Amino acid sequence: MKRGGILLLVIVFLILILSVAAYFVLSGTFTLGGGGAAAETPAPELSTIVVLAQPVARDDLIVDAALEEIPYPPDKITASMFRTKAEVADIYYAKYPLVQGQPLTRELISERPGVLQEGSEVAKTIPPGMTAISLPISRLGAVGYALRDGDRVNVIITTSFVELDTSFQSQTPNYTAGVIGTGFLPEQLPVLTMTISSGGEASAYGRAELEPTLNQAVYVIPSESQRPRLVSQMILQNIQVLHLGAFNLTGDQTAVAGAPSEGAAVEGEEPPPPPVPEIVTLIVSPQDAVSLTYLLYSKANITLALRSPDDPNLIDTESVTLQYLISQYNVALPAKLPFGLNPRIDIVGESAEGAQP
Repeated sequence: MKRGGILLLVIVFLILILSVAAYFVLSGTFTLGGGGAAAETPAPELSTIVVLAQPVARDDLIVDAALEEIPYPPDKITASMFRTKAEVADIYYAKYPLVQGQPLTRELISERPGVLQEGSEVAKTIPPGMTAISLPISRLGAVGYALRDGDRVNVIITTSFVELDTSFQSQTPNYTAGVIGTGFLPEQLPVLTMTISSGGEASAYGRAELEPTLNQAVYVIPSESQRPRLVSQMILQNIQVLHLGAFNLTGDQTAVAGAPSEGAAVEGEEPPPPPVPEIVTLIVSPQDAVSLTYLLYSKANITLALRSPDDPNLIDTESVTLQYLISQYNVALPAKLPFGLNPRIDIVGESAEGAQP
């Protein structure tokens, strides 16, 4: 009996072992080839793309709250897709109406609103809140025509001032006149008319002075009209040049390949020189546009100074007058001497023949 009981226990133990082994084999934990662990398939790595978390209307700024990053297979990501919200948020505008869940691509956005609006392409390059205004230029006033589209310039104006009679709004000095035959005389009829006699420019208003040699009063009148007082000042800084010269009336800013152009050179001849630009168009604020218009019609001289593209600094400048030049640069006034140059020089900068050197 003891041997039979032991054999029964061994058989039961073997059955349990085989049952456990069969369970692991069938569940895939062990293989029949050697009982090792089954190889697991690795999950594919995912990247991210930017999609719309909410609808965005056309021409609206795409903000961070309207974007969402979702996992996406790397092999399906194209070059026009965005991977992070920082590449888009608060930078670009919606070119079309965008729907929620739509992947964001570069074809759907623009750097400014209104790209698809009707109108000139030039107007679409002007930032919101700014305007474009054209000004006449000269060779000296436009840095020798070195300006190009996109350059940054400072605007300097030069104008002159004269003194006016407040009531007449005319340039002083006023002309004087003698008034006769006015008032009432004793025992005579009143004189109701008067005669005003004036000598014109010869009767300019002057002043009485005491001549020191003879100790007599003399009346001094101006020898010439009032000299205007010149002043220059930089009124605008870091202004962008929209275009140098006149725009193409056809609206196409590029020449058509193969199309003959007016004034084109004949084969074998030298090409004609490019036309000299007469105007420049600047991008300024609306208020600055009004100020420049006033200066333009008041015939102030406008000079453009070219800036470095790497210099965003704005400098406070002082108005330059004759007094400023004398004091700032220590210019000495010439003394009155008992001799002088011969021939006399009335205009500086001209040669003896009267032509510019």
